Amino acid sequence: MTDKIHVKQRATARVMLINEQNQVFMLKTHFDPEVGLPPRWLVPGGGIDAGEDTLTAAKRELYEETGLIVDPDDLGEPVLVASGRWDWADGLSYHTYTDTIYELKVQDFKLDTSGFTQDELRDVLEYRWWNLSELFASEELVAPHELIGWLKTRFTV
Repeated sequence: MTDKIHVKQRATARVMLINEQNQVFMLKTHFDPEVGLPPRWLVPGGGIDAGEDTLTAAKRELYEETGLIVDPDDLGEPVLVASGRWDWADGLSYHTYTDTIYELKVQDFKLDTSGFTQDELRDVLEYRWWNLSELFASEELVAPHELIGWLKTRFTV
């Protein structure tokens, strides 16, 4: 039996946008091409750059992926820090992750994708406001693994 190869640890900062109807804004994205897993839904965010803390990264990523400019004080403390593992489609490799998620109440907004990086232009397939009962009933893959359980304890639907 071959031991699996731990390729990387990915730390991200994310912002869960919640509107007045308690819907959550999510993006459906591809994994990096070498991962080979099917797309999953996640809240806006991404990798933490060298020298950034999670709050600074969350603010930057939110702007890149939505066009929203936010004061870091509006984000407060993280509401969820989730760690886990994704086994790659090759059956040999995997990566671990730690997602630090902040929450921000918003009114509906017009998404501005002009800040998308080349990877985001390649990887983002769609975006939408999810009604939580529909999200819970769906067969959709959601990341991080703990997000659905956390949402179920945070919101009653």
